[in-house]
Amino acid sequence: MTTATTLAEIFVSDAGAVYQCDRRNRVLIDFAGQLTVLRVDAFLRLKRAVDQVDLEEMALSTSRADVELIAVCGCERCYVLTLPELYAFRELLAGAKFCMSLNSVLHECLSATFA
Repeated sequence: MTTATTLAEIFVSDAGAVYQCDRRNRVLIDFAGQLTVLRVDAFLRLKRAVDQVDLEEMALSTSRADVELIAVCGCERCYVLTLPELYAFRELLAGAKFCMSLNSVLHECLSATFA
């Protein structure tokens, strides 16, 4: 017998969406028409890697490529992103991380209140 897996929407932007699967403890990123399934630790590594890209330097540089390659351990996908895509992806990941942190804080507060 199979059961349906329920996905909780974490964050949505014009660029995509991030969902959470509590049953499998995974984060699903829907970006640029591609769905990527990650463990939470891989999601955090991906966010850190995207945040480390200097968007200003990328925009102003004439000597470097117009794309950035993002690959992290635990993610089977390699992202090749232009500056606008990188900005949109950064916004999507930041929004999802904020919502995940907010949910965690609310859960802790509610647990402490009713304990």
